[in-house]
Amino acid sequence: MCVCVCVCARARAGVCVCAVNSAVSLTYNAALNRPAYLSSVGTDRYGRYAAHLANDGNYETAVTAGGTPSCAISSSETNPWWAVDLGPPTVVYRVDLTNRNDTYGT
Repeated sequence: MCVCVCVCARARAGVCVCAVNSAVSLTYNAALNRPAYLSSVGTDRYGRYAAHLANDGNYETAVTAGGTPSCAISSSETNPWWAVDLGPPTVVYRVDLTNRNDTYGT
């Protein structure tokens, strides 16, 4: 098992896009649709901001695209985190995390 973890300094973790490029192919996203985990799941009137929304291939940075959640966001907590299981051992060249595009993500 190979796991990539993002620990956030803010009260809420918010990851809209995660791309993990392997050294074998810089265009291959090893995180795409792999099992993802979040320290807690944020919810509001639009729904649940579950972990898999950060690595589902949707590059939307608006928190709610079309009225449905499009980013992974934790509940308000101390030391929130987001992680993805990359499966077999993977040589990682680069990890790209894209934050949500609103006042909370800046």
